[in-house]
Amino acid sequence: MDPSIFKEVTPQLPNSYSPEQVSKWLARIRLPEWLRQHVHDHQDFPRTAESLCALMRCQITTFPYENLSVHYSSTHLVDIHPEVLYEKLMGASNGGRGGYCMELSIFFHHMLRGLGFRVYMTGVRNRRRTDGVPGGEFRGWTHITNIVYLPSGEKFAVDAAFGGDGPTSPLPLNDSGTPIHNLGTQQVRLVHETLAKQQLASPKVWIYQYRNGVDKEWNSFYCFAEIEFFQEDFEVMNVWGSMRTLHRWTVLVVRFLREGDSPLVAEGNGDVGTRSTVGIEVVGKVMLVNDVVKVNMGGKTEVVRKFDSEEGRVQALRDYFGIELTGDQQLAIQGWDMALG
Repeated sequence: MDPSIFKEVTPQLPNSYSPEQVSKWLARIRLPEWLRQHVHDHQDFPRTAESLCALMRCQITTFPYENLSVHYSSTHLVDIHPEVLYEKLMGASNGGRGGYCMELSIFFHHMLRGLGFRVYMTGVRNRRRTDGVPGGEFRGWTHITNIVYLPSGEKFAVDAAFGGDGPTSPLPLNDSGTPIHNLGTQQVRLVHETLAKQQLASPKVWIYQYRNGVDKEWNSFYCFAEIEFFQEDFEVMNVWGSMRTLHRWTVLVVRFLREGDSPLVAEGNGDVGTRSTVGIEVVGKVMLVNDVVKVNMGGKTEVVRKFDSEEGRVQALRDYFGIELTGDQQLAIQGWDMALG
């Protein structure tokens, strides 16, 4: 698609990141060998489908998807201001923290802008889940994704923050509905359709679908339209997301694993170098859900640890995610209904 839909002169957004901040992020995310020359001089960073895919995979295997600020903070609310997000994820005392969808996607959005990508954010309608399976009507906006236009004319949805059910590659917006390999036997795709509940024949929306094998039926997780959302829109959505969605009743952390990574942080992370076309392959994920830790290395999900106390959960956060909660954060969950023990 024609990237000329963007204004010729886009005003600098408040709180977007400086070149120095972008360089620190690039140094942090363990780029593949062929991109490391751009860490400190990224004026000519390649804005290609391959580099976008590498950045997305580096991002999701570096910063865990987690909603701990809902449970382990004095306000029990998430702060999504870009400068706060940078300090949380990149600050000297970040303690291995990541964030939930709006935190990670807004952070990633500003980093892509800092590299010169043409990108905007949009809101996403999720569906409710029963035992992890989505069904029923599409609900109001509770999620976020980025839409990226490349100089080649290609455009992609880049969702780096849908947790364990998210795509591990950018998904093309091209009406083909081509299945994209995700994790294990799972395939994902975007289809361009109208919703059954729509009264208007247009515009169509993009629907994110998955199937857990080529012999399985497709099912839909969420949908979005090509409309630009602003920081102020997500500020409204963030309050609802913190208080009235699954994040309020679930303590959730997800870390995607690339080649050479171990579910246990203490066992170290590998350096994939130039092993694949894009330099990064996502091979598994480790998840903390309330009182258990589960691992999926591309096949069956297995429970690897259970705990029934806050001490046990804090230790699991250290062991499997490298997350170190401060003393004040650990105290903040006392009296909260999601506290253990």
